[in-house]
Amino acid sequence: MRVLKFGGSSLADFACLEQVAQLAKAQLKDEMLLVLSAPGGMTDSLVALAAAAEQGLDFSQQWQALVSRCEGLKADVEKTGVVVSNWPNLGELKNKLDGVALIKCCPDQVRAFVISFGERVSVSLMQSLLSSHDAKYLEATSCIASTGGYIDAEADLVTSKARFQAVLKENPATIYIMPGFTASNEQGELTTLGRNGSDYSAAIAAACLEAEICQIWTDVDGVYSADPRYIKKATKVDFLSYKEAMELSYFGAKVLHPKTILPCAKAGVPCEIKNTHNPDAQGSLIGNDYKSDEPVKALSSLQDLAMLTVSGPGMKGKVGMASKVFNALAHDNVSIVLITQSSCEFSISFCVHESDLALALDALQTAFELELQAGLIEPVQVQRNLAIVTLVGDNMRAHRGLAAKFFASLSQAQVNIVAIAQDSTESAISAVIDGELCNDAVKICHENFFTHVPSIDVFLLGCGLVGQELISQLERQQAWLEKRNIKLNLYGVANSRQLHLDSEGIAFADWQQKLAASDQAFDLNLVEQFVKQNHLVNPVLVDCTSSDALAAQYVDFLNAGFHVVAANKKATTSSYTYYQDLIAATQKNNRKFLYETNVGAGLPVIDNLQSLFGAGDELLEFSGILSGSLSYMFGALQDGLSLSEATIKAKESGFTEPDPRDDLSGTDVARKLLIIAREAGMKLELSDIEVESVLPQGFAQGDSVDEFMAKLPSLDAPFNDRIQSAAAEGKVLRYVGTIKEGHCKVGIEAVDSSHALNVIRDGENALAILSQYYQPRPFVIRGYGAGSEVTAAGVFADILKTLSR
Repeated sequence: MRVLKFGGSSLADFACLEQVAQLAKAQLKDEMLLVLSAPGGMTDSLVALAAAAEQGLDFSQQWQALVSRCEGLKADVEKTGVVVSNWPNLGELKNKLDGVALIKCCPDQVRAFVISFGERVSVSLMQSLLSSHDAKYLEATSCIASTGGYIDAEADLVTSKARFQAVLKENPATIYIMPGFTASNEQGELTTLGRNGSDYSAAIAAACLEAEICQIWTDVDGVYSADPRYIKKATKVDFLSYKEAMELSYFGAKVLHPKTILPCAKAGVPCEIKNTHNPDAQGSLIGNDYKSDEPVKALSSLQDLAMLTVSGPGMKGKVGMASKVFNALAHDNVSIVLITQSSCEFSISFCVHESDLALALDALQTAFELELQAGLIEPVQVQRNLAIVTLVGDNMRAHRGLAAKFFASLSQAQVNIVAIAQDSTESAISAVIDGELCNDAVKICHENFFTHVPSIDVFLLGCGLVGQELISQLERQQAWLEKRNIKLNLYGVANSRQLHLDSEGIAFADWQQKLAASDQAFDLNLVEQFVKQNHLVNPVLVDCTSSDALAAQYVDFLNAGFHVVAANKKATTSSYTYYQDLIAATQKNNRKFLYETNVGAGLPVIDNLQSLFGAGDELLEFSGILSGSLSYMFGALQDGLSLSEATIKAKESGFTEPDPRDDLSGTDVARKLLIIAREAGMKLELSDIEVESVLPQGFAQGDSVDEFMAKLPSLDAPFNDRIQSAAAEGKVLRYVGTIKEGHCKVGIEAVDSSHALNVIRDGENALAILSQYYQPRPFVIRGYGAGSEVTAAGVFADILKTLSR
């Protein structure tokens, strides 16, 4: 005997019904039992009809829609030349609904009849489509015995087995067709087995008949490593043990009904999940013989939960208090999803479905009325809108560090853990978290345990030379990233006026046109909402501007859950108080603030400094050429050009800012020196840096760039005298930043051939770090420190550092 169950999505219309009939014929070997759900969506319609009738509402349109659908399906089947038999009595259903409307009350016995009507429709239609094979209608109420109420009954397997054997003996056939979801109690009255209970019906039948296999045919290829509706890279799990399948179904895996696996496990009947619409695909097979070495099989989540905490001095050391809590809930049929207790026995916490919360609170209030009045029990604490994320795998106990990796993943998703639970077999680890962050948590956990393809979600602010070059590098490096299992998407681009966002990721080919067509400006709240809506778990804001306003928002960016990568030096050189706030925000939010390009463009300056000082090194002295622009100009001066000629050449070559005074003032070098000093632990402000400008104080102040450039030759003669004076001593001029004995200075220095900075020119940067570990010869970092390509490359490198490996 083979048992095949088909769900509502497999029976939604005539084409689906016909496909199921063909599948049944193809699978036919020996005896076969088909267990059918209602046509897709019909049970929801019946539930809504019962509710409308109970509330005294006009349900005539809903009724007519149901009748039209049922009669339409019947007519489609009869077009094939068969007569539909055993057609359920729609008149009886209407009479019951009218009776409910009359008394404005729907007893559970009547509700069970109404909501299970769709299964009888499916069986009648399928029996007709398989009439050539003499398919027999098997009434579930004659076969499955139940205990409990009318709506969410439990099967009595012993009695059901005897019933099945008797009924099949009296009615021999090759194909049997039975409605799922229904059973009967000791009085012979119709009961239902809970919503989506047709899977349970099939498992009961398979166990009672000692079937060869129980197949659950649905609209997916099998059980997945996570819900494929939310996790696009979820992979199918080929084999699961009964234990793993039960844990997954209990904690939210939609493809399995929580009650389904137990009957099959008790009888040792393998259960297979198959796709009606892709029947040739290998499904997921569940049984005792299908174990593997994989430590983690899948990840599931259960939402819309509430946690209740019963606490108070009367709990500690008092025998029977836990029993009293759970007996009170059991008495009112409240299902408990998860339990945790404090080690001091002061409190017990447990999760229930939000729909059961009011009932649970009333039950506890009644049970502990006297203790509450006496102050032995505190008022029950309630946390709502929670979810449970569960990691499942029989082999987890044999692999160390999985729990740590699980909790680290939740931390990476910025999820606070409300409670933790693990069963004694260590086949499941569960964490109770904020329900709004459930999908984010699942996404990160799935990346870390299954796909191993971490994501970086970039939002670029600033589309100048560096920003444009960065986008070009992101495009060129996609293949390189893919080889290293990194998914990098550009989701947002903004300039000073416009913002363009795209939930599918911005195409590199036409981002400029899309940005130009945008009618909205950058707003942190807007981008934050975009991140939440699209469940982006590693968002990175990249600032390639020189904006003071954006730099002032970095703490807000970090608090909103973004990593911040900054080519902009304004934040790191702002007040020391703001600098401390930035560092505190990174620690508080578990986010990264990366600014490697603030000092040496593409040179690894900050990385090396942080590594040195993190290892206990101390800075003794520092000297460096920190401006690629001034490096280029002072090299040109060495070659015999005048100050004005060197400035013009540097400007035309793209080395200077649009206004060369920004370079010649020395302020940019002072900012870089301040950053180095702060990395070394010095609590300085920008005003503490002694700055010697290349230009005389107040020179061409207030003039336009063109006016400034026209006046610049007037400085050539005195500056040339300084160059000649240095040359007479065998020295050359360099613009240098120094730190010595706690004093920071930037200015023009004459250095001889033995000095490490003597040969630095043509746009190169060089930094000589004399420290406790590196003395008497300094640690030197040298390379090109200007230009959009190297700066963009440095930004790109910082973006990659946001990955949590």
